[in-house]
Amino acid sequence: MGVRHRRALFGSRVSRVLPDQADAAGVRVWRVDLDRAGAPRGWRLLSRAERERALAFADPVERRRYVVAHAALRTVLGGLCGVPADRLGFGRDGSGRPCLLPLGRRPVPDFNLSHSGAWALVATAPPGARVGVDVEQVRAGFDHLALARRFYQPEEVARLRAAGPEGFFRLWTAKEAYVKASGVGLAGMSDVLVREGSATHATVLSRSARFPECRVRWLDVAPGYAAALVTTAPVTTPPVTTASTPAPRTG
Repeated sequence: MGVRHRRALFGSRVSRVLPDQADAAGVRVWRVDLDRAGAPRGWRLLSRAERERALAFADPVERRRYVVAHAALRTVLGGLCGVPADRLGFGRDGSGRPCLLPLGRRPVPDFNLSHSGAWALVATAPPGARVGVDVEQVRAGFDHLALARRFYQPEEVARLRAAGPEGFFRLWTAKEAYVKASGVGLAGMSDVLVREGSATHATVLSRSARFPECRVRWLDVAPGYAAALVTTAPVTTPPVTTASTPAPRTG
Protein backbone atom coordinates (compact mmCIF):
# COMPACT_ATOMS: atom_id res chain seq x y z
CA MET A 1 0.00 0.00 0.00
CA GLY A 2 1.45 3.33 -1.04
CA VAL A 3 1.95 6.66 0.67
CA ARG A 4 -1.31 8.03 -0.70
CA HIS A 5 -3.30 5.20 0.89
CA ARG A 6 -1.46 5.59 4.19
CA ARG A 7 -2.38 9.26 4.21
CA ALA A 8 -5.99 8.29 3.57
CA LEU A 9 -5.86 6.12 6.67
CA PHE A 10 -3.98 8.48 8.99
CA GLY A 11 -4.60 11.79 7.24
CA SER A 12 -1.02 13.02 7.43
CA ARG A 13 2.48 11.82 6.79
CA VAL A 14 4.56 10.87 9.79
CA SER A 15 7.09 13.65 10.18
CA ARG A 16 10.43 13.53 11.92
CA VAL A 17 10.27 13.91 15.69
CA LEU A 18 14.03 13.87 16.23
CA PRO A 19 16.95 14.53 13.89
CA ASP A 20 19.12 11.58 14.95
CA GLN A 21 19.94 9.07 12.24
CA ALA A 22 21.66 6.51 14.47
CA ASP A 23 19.54 3.59 15.60
CA ALA A 24 21.91 1.81 17.98
CA ALA A 25 19.18 1.30 20.56
CA GLY A 26 16.47 0.51 18.01
CA VAL A 27 14.15 3.14 19.51
CA ARG A 28 11.64 4.74 17.17
CA VAL A 29 8.91 7.34 17.55
CA TRP A 30 5.95 7.96 15.26
CA ARG A 31 3.86 11.12 15.39
CA VAL A 32 0.18 10.99 14.36
CA ASP A 33 -2.06 13.95 13.60
CA LEU A 34 -5.35 12.78 15.11
CA ASP A 35 -7.53 15.47 13.57
CA ARG A 36 -6.46 14.88 9.97
CA ALA A 37 -6.72 11.13 10.08
CA GLY A 38 -9.57 8.93 8.92
CA ALA A 39 -11.30 7.17 11.80
CA PRO A 40 -13.67 5.03 9.65
CA ARG A 41 -10.78 3.10 8.10
CA GLY A 42 -9.08 2.73 11.47
CA TRP A 43 -12.21 1.30 13.10
CA ARG A 44 -11.86 -2.03 11.30
CA LEU A 45 -8.41 -2.58 12.84
CA LEU A 46 -9.62 -2.37 16.44
CA SER A 47 -10.55 -5.23 18.73
CA ARG A 48 -14.01 -5.55 20.25
CA ALA A 49 -12.72 -4.19 23.57
CA GLU A 50 -11.13 -1.18 21.87
CA ARG A 51 -14.35 -0.46 19.98
CA GLU A 52 -16.31 -0.61 23.21
CA ARG A 53 -13.92 1.84 24.84
CA ALA A 54 -14.23 4.14 21.83
CA LEU A 55 -18.02 4.08 22.00
CA ALA A 56 -17.86 5.02 25.68
CA PHE A 57 -16.60 8.50 24.75
CA ALA A 58 -19.50 10.95 24.80
CA ASP A 59 -17.54 13.51 22.78
CA PRO A 60 -17.37 12.46 19.10
CA VAL A 61 -14.06 14.31 18.64
CA GLU A 62 -12.42 12.37 21.48
CA ARG A 63 -13.96 9.15 20.16
CA ARG A 64 -12.45 9.73 16.72
CA ARG A 65 -9.07 10.62 18.18
CA TYR A 66 -9.06 7.43 20.25
CA VAL A 67 -9.83 5.33 17.20
CA VAL A 68 -7.11 6.95 15.11
CA ALA A 69 -4.49 6.69 17.86
CA HIS A 70 -5.11 3.00 18.51
CA ALA A 71 -5.36 2.16 14.82
CA ALA A 72 -2.00 3.88 14.32
CA LEU A 73 -0.50 1.86 17.18
CA ARG A 74 -1.73 -1.38 15.63
CA THR A 75 -0.45 -0.38 12.21
CA VAL A 76 3.02 0.45 13.51
CA LEU A 77 3.31 -2.75 15.57
CA GLY A 78 1.85 -4.89 12.81
CA GLY A 79 4.42 -3.52 10.40
CA LEU A 80 7.29 -4.19 12.80
CA CYS A 81 6.12 -7.72 13.58
CA GLY A 82 4.97 -8.65 10.08
CA VAL A 83 1.49 -9.46 11.37
CA PRO A 84 -1.89 -8.08 10.22
CA ALA A 85 -2.75 -5.16 12.44
CA ASP A 86 -6.16 -6.52 13.36
CA ARG A 87 -4.68 -9.82 14.55
CA LEU A 88 -2.43 -8.39 17.25
CA GLY A 89 -3.30 -9.26 20.82
CA PHE A 90 -2.57 -7.09 23.84
CA GLY A 91 -2.16 -7.86 27.52
CA ARG A 92 -0.37 -6.63 30.66
CA ASP A 93 3.06 -7.60 31.92
CA GLY A 94 3.98 -8.28 35.53
CA SER A 95 4.16 -4.58 36.39
CA GLY A 96 0.88 -3.76 34.66
CA ARG A 97 2.39 -2.24 31.53
CA PRO A 98 0.60 -2.83 28.20
CA CYS A 99 2.39 -5.45 26.12
CA LEU A 100 1.99 -7.48 22.97
CA LEU A 101 0.92 -11.07 23.43
CA PRO A 102 3.52 -13.59 22.19
CA LEU A 103 3.67 -14.21 18.45
CA GLY A 104 4.87 -17.79 18.41
CA ARG A 105 8.55 -17.96 19.32
CA ARG A 106 9.37 -14.53 17.95
CA PRO A 107 10.31 -11.87 20.51
CA VAL A 108 8.04 -8.86 20.37
CA PRO A 109 9.02 -5.18 20.65
CA ASP A 110 8.19 -3.03 23.62
CA PHE A 111 5.90 -0.11 22.90
CA ASN A 112 4.11 2.83 24.38
CA LEU A 113 1.30 5.11 23.22
CA SER A 114 0.40 8.61 24.36
CA HIS A 115 -2.13 11.06 23.00
CA SER A 116 -3.27 14.52 24.03
CA GLY A 117 -5.37 16.97 22.09
CA ALA A 118 -4.72 16.60 18.38
CA TRP A 119 -1.51 14.57 18.58
CA ALA A 120 -0.43 11.04 19.40
CA LEU A 121 3.00 9.49 19.76
CA VAL A 122 3.83 5.81 19.30
CA ALA A 123 7.22 4.69 20.62
CA THR A 124 8.82 1.29 20.15
CA ALA A 125 11.96 -0.37 21.49
CA PRO A 126 13.57 -3.73 20.69
CA PRO A 127 12.84 -6.83 22.81
CA GLY A 128 14.51 -6.62 26.19
CA ALA A 129 14.35 -2.81 26.41
CA ARG A 130 11.54 -0.67 27.76
CA VAL A 131 10.21 2.59 26.41
CA GLY A 132 7.80 5.22 27.69
CA VAL A 133 6.52 8.30 25.90
CA ASP A 134 4.22 11.12 26.91
CA VAL A 135 2.74 14.10 25.10
CA GLU A 136 0.68 16.79 26.81
CA GLN A 137 -1.14 19.80 25.47
CA VAL A 138 0.04 22.78 27.49
CA ARG A 139 -2.87 24.29 29.38
CA ALA A 140 -3.06 27.41 31.51
CA GLY A 141 -5.69 28.49 34.02
CA PHE A 142 -4.71 26.21 36.89
CA ASP A 143 -2.39 26.41 39.87
CA HIS A 144 0.56 24.52 38.45
CA LEU A 145 2.70 25.20 41.50
CA ALA A 146 0.14 23.62 43.83
CA LEU A 147 0.07 20.50 41.67
CA ALA A 148 3.87 20.50 41.44
CA ARG A 149 4.16 20.56 45.23
CA ARG A 150 2.12 17.35 45.28
CA PHE A 151 4.07 15.40 42.65
CA TYR A 152 7.44 17.12 42.19
CA GLN A 153 10.65 17.30 44.19
CA PRO A 154 11.36 20.57 46.09
CA GLU A 155 14.17 21.58 43.74
CA GLU A 156 11.85 21.06 40.76
CA VAL A 157 9.17 23.24 42.35
CA ALA A 158 11.77 25.95 42.87
CA ARG A 159 12.72 25.82 39.18
CA LEU A 160 9.07 26.07 38.14
CA ARG A 161 8.39 29.33 39.95
CA ALA A 162 9.68 31.23 36.92
CA ALA A 163 8.86 28.64 34.26
CA GLY A 164 5.05 28.79 34.20
CA PRO A 165 2.73 26.07 32.84
CA GLU A 166 5.13 25.24 29.99
CA GLY A 167 7.82 24.20 32.47
CA PHE A 168 5.31 22.22 34.50
CA PHE A 169 4.19 20.15 31.52
CA ARG A 170 7.75 19.69 30.31
CA LEU A 171 8.68 18.05 33.60
CA TRP A 172 5.41 16.14 33.75
CA THR A 173 6.02 14.46 30.40
CA ALA A 174 9.47 13.28 31.50
CA LYS A 175 8.11 11.91 34.76
CA GLU A 176 5.16 10.18 33.14
CA ALA A 177 7.33 8.73 30.38
CA TYR A 178 9.58 7.28 33.08
CA VAL A 179 6.59 5.89 35.01
CA LYS A 180 5.30 4.25 31.82
CA ALA A 181 8.69 2.80 30.92
CA SER A 182 9.51 1.50 34.39
CA GLY A 183 6.05 0.37 35.45
CA VAL A 184 6.31 1.96 38.90
CA GLY A 185 2.87 3.57 38.53
CA LEU A 186 1.70 7.12 39.17
CA ALA A 187 2.17 6.57 42.89
CA GLY A 188 5.91 6.54 42.23
CA MET A 189 5.92 9.86 40.37
CA SER A 190 6.70 11.84 43.52
CA ASP A 191 9.90 9.80 43.92
CA VAL A 192 11.16 10.81 40.48
CA LEU A 193 13.60 13.68 40.03
CA VAL A 194 14.28 15.18 36.60
CA ARG A 195 17.73 16.72 36.21
CA GLU A 196 17.87 19.03 33.23
CA GLY A 197 20.87 18.40 31.01
CA SER A 198 20.30 20.47 27.87
CA ALA A 199 17.57 21.73 25.59
CA THR A 200 17.15 18.19 24.24
CA HIS A 201 18.18 15.85 27.05
CA ALA A 202 17.69 15.23 30.74
CA THR A 203 18.18 12.48 33.32
CA VAL A 204 15.52 10.86 35.49
CA LEU A 205 16.60 9.71 38.93
CA SER A 206 14.34 7.44 40.96
CA ARG A 207 14.29 5.36 44.11
CA SER A 208 13.31 2.41 41.96
CA ALA A 209 15.82 -0.37 42.58
CA ARG A 210 15.49 -1.67 39.03
CA PHE A 211 15.61 1.61 37.12
CA PRO A 212 17.36 4.18 39.34
CA GLU A 213 18.54 6.30 36.40
CA CYS A 214 17.22 6.69 32.87
CA ARG A 215 17.86 9.15 30.07
CA VAL A 216 15.19 11.50 28.81
CA ARG A 217 14.83 12.93 25.32
CA TRP A 218 12.58 15.95 24.88
CA LEU A 219 10.45 15.68 21.73
CA ASP A 220 9.33 18.54 19.50
CA VAL A 221 5.79 17.58 18.51
CA ALA A 222 3.89 20.80 17.73
CA PRO A 223 3.49 24.34 19.11
CA GLY A 224 1.63 24.29 22.40
CA TYR A 225 2.66 20.72 23.28
CA ALA A 226 5.30 19.19 25.53
CA ALA A 227 6.61 15.66 25.04
CA ALA A 228 9.34 13.37 26.28
CA LEU A 229 10.66 9.87 25.76
CA VAL A 230 12.39 7.60 28.28
CA THR A 231 14.04 4.30 27.45
CA THR A 232 15.87 1.71 29.52
CA ALA A 233 18.05 0.85 26.52
CA PRO A 234 21.66 0.83 27.73
CA VAL A 235 22.86 3.93 25.90
CA THR A 236 24.18 7.24 27.18
CA THR A 237 21.82 9.24 24.98
CA PRO A 238 18.80 7.45 23.54
CA PRO A 239 19.17 7.66 19.75
CA VAL A 240 15.72 7.89 18.26
CA THR A 241 14.65 7.63 14.65
CA THR A 242 11.32 7.95 12.92
CA ALA A 243 10.07 6.04 9.93
CA SER A 244 7.11 6.09 7.59
CA THR A 245 4.03 4.43 8.99
CA PRO A 246 3.88 0.84 7.73
CA ALA A 247 1.02 0.04 5.40
CA PRO A 248 -1.79 -1.57 7.43
CA ARG A 249 -2.20 -5.30 6.94
CA THR A 250 -5.45 -7.03 7.75
CA GLY A 251 -6.33 -10.66 7.78
